[in-house]
Order: sequence, then C-alpha cells, then structure tokens
Amino acid sequence: MRLSTNLFFQRGLDSLQTSQSRLDKIQLMLTKQTKILSPADDPIGNSQVLALNEKIGQNEQFERNSVTLENNLRREESVISSITDAVQRARTLAVQAGNGSYDQTNRKALASELRNLETSIFDLTNAQDESGEYIFAGYQNRIQPMEFNDANQAYEYVGDQGQRTIQLSPTLYLPANDPGSRAFSNVSKRVDFELTGGNNFIEKVEVTNRDTLIADTEARIAAGDSTDFTVTFTGPNDYEITDGTNTVTGTVTDGKVEYNGMTLELNPDNMPAAGDSFSYSIGEPVSRNLLTQIRDLATALEESGPESKGFHESEIAFALDDFNTVISDLTDTQASVGARLNVMDNAKLSNADIEIVNKKARADISDVDYSEAVTDLVKNETIYSAAQQVFTRVSRLSLFDYL
Repeated sequence: MRLSTNLFFQRGLDSLQTSQSRLDKIQLMLTKQTKILSPADDPIGNSQVLALNEKIGQNEQFERNSVTLENNLRREESVISSITDAVQRARTLAVQAGNGSYDQTNRKALASELRNLETSIFDLTNAQDESGEYIFAGYQNRIQPMEFNDANQAYEYVGDQGQRTIQLSPTLYLPANDPGSRAFSNVSKRVDFELTGGNNFIEKVEVTNRDTLIADTEARIAAGDSTDFTVTFTGPNDYEITDGTNTVTGTVTDGKVEYNGMTLELNPDNMPAAGDSFSYSIGEPVSRNLLTQIRDLATALEESGPESKGFHESEIAFALDDFNTVISDLTDTQASVGARLNVMDNAKLSNADIEIVNKKARADISDVDYSEAVTDLVKNETIYSAAQQVFTRVSRLSLFDYL
C-alpha cells in the first residue's frame, strides 16, 4: 500500500489537532470549573443547571428583598416607638393638668410643652426613608401624609390606606409599611362650645356624654336644624330649651341644666329667675386624630381662665381617653411590625436552606471533578507530546535514507 506525502501529513495534522482539542477542552473545564461547556456536552444536565441557576438567582433576589424589608420595618418600628414615647408624655401632662391645685399659669406651662410635642409628633408622622419616600403615606409615598387644615384648625391624613408589599418567597409577600390611618388614625370628634349670651348665669360647662352630644349635633346638621340654643327659665327650677324651631322642657337638678350630653352648672351667686335666659352654640363636629387632640388640649389649657367656665376639664378627660386609644393603636401597629420581622427571619432561613440544596444539586450535575480532570489533563498532555514526537520522527523518513 502506498501513502502519498499529502495524506501522510494530513493524518499527522489531524492527530495533533484532535489531541490539542481534547487538551484545550480539559483546560477550559478546569478554568470554568464546570464539565458542561456547551449544551451538546450534556443536554439534560444543561437544562437542569439552567433551572437551578434561575432558582438560585431568585433566592438571591429574595435575600436582597429581605434586607430592604428589614430596613423599612426597623425604621417604622423606631418611629412608632418615638411617637409612643411622646404620647405617653402628653398623657402624663394631661394628668398633671387635671390637678386641682394648678392655676392658669401652671396649665399654660404644660400647654407649652404640649405644643413642642405636637411639633415633634408632626415631624415623626411625616418621617421619610433614605430615598425620600414618606413612611406612613400608603401608596402615595411621595406625598406628605399629615397636613394642617387652617379652616377647621385640625390635622388631616391625606395619604391612602395602601400597604406596599415585598416578596420574600414564591408565595410570601409581606407589607413593608403601615398607612398613617392605622398608626395614628382619627380617635374622636371635636365639638366646639361657645356661650353667646347670659354667661353670667353659668359657673361651669361640662360635656358628660360626648357621644350623645356629637350624635345629636350631626343629626341636626344633617337635617338642616340649628345648633344654636337658648335656655329660658320659666320658674326658679324650670326651663325651656329652644333651637328656634323645637322646644324641650326640663328641671334644674343640683343646680345644673342638662341637655343632650351637656351639663351647664348654674352660678350659685347669680341664680336665674323666671324670664332670665342664656344662650350657647355648638360647632360642627370635626374629626380628631392624635395631633389634633394634642393641639386642642394645649389650646384648652391656654384658655383655661374664668371665661372658659371650666370647659378645659372636659377636654382633659377627652384627651386621656383618646391618648389611651392612640397608645393601644400604636402598640398594635408595633406588634404587627414585630410579627412581620419574625416571619421575615423564618423566610430568610428557609431561603438559605433552599439555596444550599440548589447549589449542591447544581454542583453534582455540572461541577468538574478535579481529580479526574487533572488526570485527564496529564494523560492528554502525554498523548499530545507523544503525537508530536512520532510525527516529527516519521516525517523525516525517506527512501533515500535506505539507498
């Protein structure tokens, strides 16, 4: 059999290239630390690796989400704690204001501190995160949630009820915030009272049942009836109350006139006689949240002179009830934040376990076996070197060497 020179060299070149290709592939496997360099190497294994990579990437995103969620919840928890401390202080001041030995000067001093607390809490309710987004604004996180309405002298929540959620697993979504309507929502309604005539007959004004007073006032406003009242005495102990349309009668009991949750204590030094009268007006009820309550209490204490007819005492009682309600709401919100943090911690541990399992499965499928790879590398280097030497020696053979 005769071999042409061209075929001889081609066979030698093919052998060298095959050895070189095997050697390059093993070196690349060691460099990339995987035995699947292309889908053709292991089609089934490659598809499994792609699926596992997607799961691992998803878990890494969940880990980043958990960091964001924890930052948001820790920040909210801190702000709520500060608000709770401020409300506790406001409640303490309200208790002090009820001290019978305090005069108007003392109450004004307490009102001054309440004004400072009002400002501090207002700033806290409008707290922002590192991105400038408002914590308690719901979905409207670029809009300041708490504003002061000059028209009715009350604070208003202008955010929405939304809670932004963050995904921590394929099926777990946790709220990353609480709307201000939940954390410091409206707790009561304010009804403004004003003596408009004959106040020399009144020693003290007290709201004994504000729910009744508010319900009656709202019903009158809804029906278009007047909320201005005139009390006319028909005898030493008898009186009539009229709003210009309707008239009711009553009897003085223990020196007091009582009507729809209001108690007006008569001046024992100037008791009205038959034909005498006095008048008063009730304002439209205004929703009152934490900030409005603190503001109203401070105003009542500042105006607690003789002309107030002791109305500040009712305001103190309202404030104590409302502060208790607010503290309960804040505590519930804080507990909810803590519960979410606990769930988040459990989700993080679960995701970490799943990630370990997925990475191990991926390693079993695609990671290179270094002992085997190094052995193959040495073997193929030897084969390649031998092929070079054989080709070099055979290529020098010639018939002329034997003539």
